[in-house]
Amino acid sequence: MYDCDSNSREALLRKIDQVGFSLDDTQLYLDTHPCDREALAYFNQVSEMYRNAVASYEAQFGPLMAYRSNDSSYWSWMDDPWPWEGGQN
Repeated sequence: MYDCDSNSREALLRKIDQVGFSLDDTQLYLDTHPCDREALAYFNQVSEMYRNAVASYEAQFGPLMAYRSNDSSYWSWMDDPWPWEGGQN
């Protein structure tokens, strides 16, 4: 998939969703095939891609989950609009 604006909020969320799906799917496969070295290497590669995508998103738009918020003096988790409030537009 090619995206001209790969650092937009929507593009980063899409990438996180897609890579996260691959990560979950590979984890399920490894649950039943724990000795598959190729699958484990793929899992490690996708894990790194996921961490990088999340870090990129959070650096630009803030935490994806409340527990990843670094604010110690103010609860800013609720500041941005939620997706159903137009937060992804």
